[in-house]
Amino acid sequence: MELKYLKGVGPKRAEALSKIGITDIQQFLRLVPRIYLKQVPISRLRFHSDGNVLINCTITEIIKPRKTNHPYKLYVSDNTGIAEIPIFGGGEFRTKQFRLNDKFLFWGKLSDNHNKWALKLDYRDHLKIDDENVNEMVKFRLLPVYELSGELKKTWIRPLLFTKIVFNAFTEIFRNSKFKVEETLPVAILDSLSLRNLEDAIRRINFPIVESDIETSRRRLAFDELFYLEIMIALRKNFQNTSGKGISFNSGLNKIQSEFEGKLPFNLTNAQKKVISEIKNDMASEKSMNRLLQGDVGSGKTIVAVISMLNAMDNGYQSALMCPTEILAQQHYITIKNLTEKIGVNVTLLTGGQRKVVREKLLSGIKTGESNIIIGTHALIQDKVEFNKLGLIVIDEQHKFGVMQRAKLKEKGNNPDTLIMTATPIPRTLSLTVYGNLDVSIIDELPVGRIPVKTVLRREEEKPEVFEFIRGEVKKGRQVYIIFPLIEESEKLDLKAAETNFEILKNKIFPDLRVGMVHGRVLWYEKDEEMEKFKNKELDILVATTVIEVGIDIPNANIMLIEDAHRFGLSQLHQLRGRVGRGAEQSYCILISNSGDEHVNSRLQIMCETSDGFKIAEEDMKLRGPGEFFGTKQSGIFNFSCTDLNKDSDILIKARDEAFKIIEADPMLRMDINKPIRDNFIKNYKDSLYLIQIA
Repeated sequence: MELKYLKGVGPKRAEALSKIGITDIQQFLRLVPRIYLKQVPISRLRFHSDGNVLINCTITEIIKPRKTNHPYKLYVSDNTGIAEIPIFGGGEFRTKQFRLNDKFLFWGKLSDNHNKWALKLDYRDHLKIDDENVNEMVKFRLLPVYELSGELKKTWIRPLLFTKIVFNAFTEIFRNSKFKVEETLPVAILDSLSLRNLEDAIRRINFPIVESDIETSRRRLAFDELFYLEIMIALRKNFQNTSGKGISFNSGLNKIQSEFEGKLPFNLTNAQKKVISEIKNDMASEKSMNRLLQGDVGSGKTIVAVISMLNAMDNGYQSALMCPTEILAQQHYITIKNLTEKIGVNVTLLTGGQRKVVREKLLSGIKTGESNIIIGTHALIQDKVEFNKLGLIVIDEQHKFGVMQRAKLKEKGNNPDTLIMTATPIPRTLSLTVYGNLDVSIIDELPVGRIPVKTVLRREEEKPEVFEFIRGEVKKGRQVYIIFPLIEESEKLDLKAAETNFEILKNKIFPDLRVGMVHGRVLWYEKDEEMEKFKNKELDILVATTVIEVGIDIPNANIMLIEDAHRFGLSQLHQLRGRVGRGAEQSYCILISNSGDEHVNSRLQIMCETSDGFKIAEEDMKLRGPGEFFGTKQSGIFNFSCTDLNKDSDILIKARDEAFKIIEADPMLRMDINKPIRDNFIKNYKDSLYLIQIA
């Protein structure tokens, strides 16, 4: 049966549903309610003031307004009491829609200003009880309300009417003897984890008999979502382990890296040594390395990456380090070149803004093998870039890249090893979903002598004192970042505000100091010029947007002032804070918030209480959700309808264990017992199959 032939759907609504990804009955059954409305007797309304209540009632009186701007007043009864429902607008249409003695469901919220003899309900929606199906539907104490997209709204559909359509469709579908909900999990998993069968879960999450039905059904459907994600990850990891022989680096060939480590002006931390050992063991294996290196800002990931790249060089291979911005690529180039030039390492920088004659010379050196370590931006994945013998890929701030970009770089070599770095600490639940196919190394120790950044929260009216403090630090020879938000939704307004405030700071507040500005809209060479001035101490204050979130290290910069801090995520604030505290002096991060919301300010207070990036990341995910945490470049895997990663970690672990156990025993899902998994995966996840082949 086609979707358009279901009662109440029709061609127009079927077309609208298709635009939100619902094209057949199986997908239609996967609709998940946004909220549930409780049916409440009128006499009990005063105990349910959250706005999500229904009353099942009869119209007893209709009072037309005397003035056009006044509402209709409906008086309704359910034998427990009387309620007044004001309805604005509609004219004569309302007279035809509402008639005495008609039965209706009304959705609303108890009004504060009810009269003495009738409770008043602020009206949101209604549904006439006018047929047998609706009579059956209202027997459920809880009724679902669904998220209606713009396309569905265009069909003039109201929430309660859509609930009726869903109920009618469900009734028709489940009465059809030819229709069957195909189970997606083996019986063994259902039994061992005490999960509802799929059909029962679908029925009860939409029309629960008791309130507990909602959560038990949601958990079953959440398990489905996570299980198939983990199946994909397990298949991907299996593909990586079996897709051809990787490079087996000889760890005994360590002349260059030993010389490098001997010349370092500091000792490696125990955490760095542990991680280097893990990476070297991976590189020595015949399997292609796919490892995620996590480390807080300033933990020493770059040194670990350099030693790994020198390991490749000792074995006669090139390494490529891909960065999300030219500024970061240039910083890595300068840092690595300075660290390695005395031991005969040829480091090359490749970016999009280089002159043609320079670029052609660099490309030639990469192709012939003259270049040992190649650092660059997206320019590294262009067709003209040919490596001589690429053995190791390092991706910095990997969440800034899409999976296809990472894959394209890997195709430049013959199954090279991959090391992915991030300074954004990743909560465990996210790590198991986004990077479940990767081995993980964590640098959980900061270098000796690193002084923690002092972070304080200040209100707008306290800024004069803050500015005086800044002036005092500048007089001591220190430098300052002042950061303004640049949020995508209001980018133009944000940029204008930042530029206006820059002029005020430069001309009125700090006319005696050297103030510069950078943001993402200035030309790259102008941005580089300002950053270089700041680095060379030709500027005292650098006003910036979040363009410096991932950027150059300035050890002399010891103060960061962040305006409108409440508009940033905690992880982003932590990233920004990491730009200071690189020198020997005490550093400060000052958060300015004019929000009167106590919840917002208590969230910001977390930044003042801890510098633990993992703790901050966990809090950030609770507050903003996983999708916001990483942005939109992670292949859309966060489009869960039933899963809440903040509270479903136990489901995730179970789903992961079961998925990996199945793929280990049956890598191609050929066993009869796994037929439901194979069929469902091919049917519903075929568009994601290409991800399996991407390391």
